[in-house]
Amino acid sequence: MLRLILACALMLPLPLRAQEDPTPLQRTDLMFQMAQTVQNSEAAQAVQQIALRLAAKEQGLEPLAIARRDLVERIARTRADPALDDAARRQRLEELDVALRVNDQALAKGFPAYLDIVAPDPLTIAEAQARLDPDEALIQMHQGQDWLTLWLISGRHVLWHRLPVTQSDAVELVAMYRDTMGLTGTLRAAAALDDEPVATQPFNTRLAAILYQWLFAPFQAELAQYPHLMIVADKSWIGMPFATLLTDPAQADSDPTPDMLRRASWMLRDHAITMLPSAVSLRAARANRPAPLPDSGLPTTTLLAIGDPVFTGTQGTDAVVRAATGTVDVSRLAPLPGTRREVRAIAAAFDQSHAQVLLGADASETVLETMDLSDRDVIVFATHGLIAGELQGLAEPALALTPPATITGTDDGLLTAGEVAGLTLTADWVVLSACNTAAGDGAGAEGLSGLARAFFAAGAQALLVSHWPVRDDAAARLTASAFAEMRAHPDLRKAEAMRRAMLALMDDDSDPSLSHPVAWAPFFVVGNR
Repeated sequence: MLRLILACALMLPLPLRAQEDPTPLQRTDLMFQMAQTVQNSEAAQAVQQIALRLAAKEQGLEPLAIARRDLVERIARTRADPALDDAARRQRLEELDVALRVNDQALAKGFPAYLDIVAPDPLTIAEAQARLDPDEALIQMHQGQDWLTLWLISGRHVLWHRLPVTQSDAVELVAMYRDTMGLTGTLRAAAALDDEPVATQPFNTRLAAILYQWLFAPFQAELAQYPHLMIVADKSWIGMPFATLLTDPAQADSDPTPDMLRRASWMLRDHAITMLPSAVSLRAARANRPAPLPDSGLPTTTLLAIGDPVFTGTQGTDAVVRAATGTVDVSRLAPLPGTRREVRAIAAAFDQSHAQVLLGADASETVLETMDLSDRDVIVFATHGLIAGELQGLAEPALALTPPATITGTDDGLLTAGEVAGLTLTADWVVLSACNTAAGDGAGAEGLSGLARAFFAAGAQALLVSHWPVRDDAAARLTASAFAEMRAHPDLRKAEAMRRAMLALMDDDSDPSLSHPVAWAPFFVVGNR
């Protein structure tokens, strides 16, 4: 069915422009709130836990809020633990539920408003408008069983339109688009790349143009007024790299050259894009907005950057399993030498008295365990990312670090999502310069339910995560350039810094492959602006 829709789209006129809703605004508002009610993702719940922790801290109850977070994480792990039989799981869940109720009673006694944070009411249109800056617009997507609905909300506009796209169509459509970039099948972290030009398959500019026309052309006149978009992407749409859509259908070409790609009308040219786990997280993001930086800007913040762990193999992440034990053999991963250059370049944007870089043998779980991470404003991980369910012995997504000579219970060379969720962070930005860090916990998992959700649960205000395997060379340039932009312009939004870094990489004509979206568009910002 989807291919028939796509074929017809090439022959049909553009979709009708979205209009101000002819029905009462209250009806539109109710639809907007109902979409949020059925869309409360795990990542959104983790963001709410951050808001609770910060609010409880003001009441002197932060330990209770952290204990609640840990209980919620333990409940989730218990439900998914394959080692438990039904009776043991039921008993353990009952025990944890009792502990959670006791915790909630203690929080309610000392902080009666806590329920408004952990079980918030949906955001109203009026509240969304009040929380958006004049140059921002919120785009809410709701993928229903048979329809995709999109809202555009700003301080001056409230518009919506609907498309006859089913849930299964959406899955196929996103997969088809990713396939145009050579991202077929299940994605895994890439092996290190050398400095030779990288071969890429032709990019499907026609599909990129069609998707923009479907999703955003009805809002195009209004969108032009908002250089910063905050998008809530529902279900499989989180896998869509919106920055790579083409705003001008006349530029669609069956076989675009690198020069054509460099000059194309990417959505990125007009908009910096921040993804939100939910519309409600806009409330938390604004409540938790960090204080303005001093005049000296980014260098006054504290950095911890981890990169270039010790890997001595030549394997990609699909071949790093210990046959004897069934556990992941991190040592057999291919080295990532570009990550050493990357973290050092990022550190150069900070005052060196505020920057700490862990490389080689120091880029390990054991070293991290000895550190207090709660005072770091920016944390960077530049390494391999591994996805749950793809590797024997890996039950949850993880970041690969330097493995110890002897595997222990606390250090196996893998910083898993469960271990991340147990950290206590206050970081304004966590950069996961690894592969597929936006992926879920396993096959069929919702978007942002893996490492991203875990870092939110730990307390990160915003994340930089990846759609697909990241080129070692391109990743280093993208992240370092973004931080250099923020140093030069301290008030710059994270998404705008990334937008500028992506455009600079795309425009480098010394390597034709850099003009392809697979090189410049792997990363996106999630969370606080």
